[in-house]
Amino acid sequence: MSGIRTLIIDDDVAVAGIHHGFLLARGGFDVVGMAHTGQQGLDLAAELQPELVLLDIHLPDMSGLDVLQSLRNRPRQPVDVLVITASRELETVRSAMAGGVLHYLVKPFTSKALNERLDGYVALRDELAAGASAGPLDQDRIDRLVAPRAVPDAPEVPDPAVSGSPAVRLPKGLSRPTLDAVIGALRASPEDVSAAGLAQQLGLSRVSARRYLEYLVVNGFARLTPRYGAAGRPENRYLWKR
Repeated sequence: MSGIRTLIIDDDVAVAGIHHGFLLARGGFDVVGMAHTGQQGLDLAAELQPELVLLDIHLPDMSGLDVLQSLRNRPRQPVDVLVITASRELETVRSAMAGGVLHYLVKPFTSKALNERLDGYVALRDELAAGASAGPLDQDRIDRLVAPRAVPDAPEVPDPAVSGSPAVRLPKGLSRPTLDAVIGALRASPEDVSAAGLAQQLGLSRVSARRYLEYLVVNGFARLTPRYGAAGRPENRYLWKR
């Protein structure tokens, strides 16, 4: 079953990559594209028809608010928007709310905070899908849909591999033994490693190794550093935060 088609628009390549890795590790979302300018984001939105956009406000060619307005003016299928930005200005927040954003998440934030917003979004989609064939809505159901939604508590488990670490959520599809093996290999490495190198070392697939590495990045235990090779294409490298 395919996940929720998601487009990431963020001018920072590394941050966009972290968002991608987070959604990959979480499951249930399919990142169909990543854009680093507003116009590129609008072009990809028109081409790929995503269901959800993770949108930054500070973009090099236009404001994310302009992107939001253009997305709202599209004649085709509407798209849901979750703003992830460092912008804290009242007018920016009000404009985003007027543009119908689902959530406005201010950087820096914890992985739990993003997970909670995504959980709320998935719950909203499920409720809408359940009511699609129920005919006209009564006032009670309309109120539940349009009222501000409480963010549900996410189940958490302690991370025993990291001494003194806070409780973090282990996403569906990640196993504790494999995570411990990845952590052990990463901590033992004197330099940063690639997902491919770690996968070969531990006998994992490259995609699986990347999921575990990105999970550690979004939870603050590892650092991601793009390294550019001769061809100019970056390779993500991962380093344990000592």
